[in-house]
Amino acid sequence: MAPGAFRRETTVAEPPEWAVQDATHAVEVGIVVRRALAKLAPRQRAVLVLRYFEDLPEAEVAAVLGCSVGTVRSTTHRSLARLRVLAPELAEPYKIIGEAMA
Repeated sequence: MAPGAFRRETTVAEPPEWAVQDATHAVEVGIVVRRALAKLAPRQRAVLVLRYFEDLPEAEVAAVLGCSVGTVRSTTHRSLARLRVLAPELAEPYKIIGEAMA
């Protein structure tokens, strides 16, 4: 901030409604994702965890799992499609709030 440039604080009768996601939202999303991953086949779960949680490139996932890169790609595609079926609420992130315990 430049010297002498201060932000003025505005006082209002009611605070504005912001769409702020708190830590609870992140926990709820994590619960939904873990439950959906638990329903996948072990190989599908392994591919998704290595690709998206461990952030490994396809070639490294293939080396770890002892398969071809093409197999990793097709398994990733099928696994994500299955995950969307198991947890459709992940497509709408604001819908999850309050539904993780259901």
